[in-house]
Amino acid sequence: MIKAKAEALRASRIERGWDMTKLAHEAKVTQATISRVERGNSTSPSTAKKVADALGRPVAELFTIL
Repeated sequence: MIKAKAEALRASRIERGWDMTKLAHEAKVTQATISRVERGNSTSPSTAKKVADALGRPVAELFTIL
């Protein structure tokens, strides 16, 4: 299971000046997915990679494997 480091993810998104909708668009996922991930729900490895790539961050900086 992969979970977001919610504070790091949110901070990276805000640092870019993006709302959840913009991050979802850039990562090619739904806004609901971004919302779930930022609330600490688990996600797939492919979604974690898409989100990290969209933010220009390493996956390990934004997500943990449980």
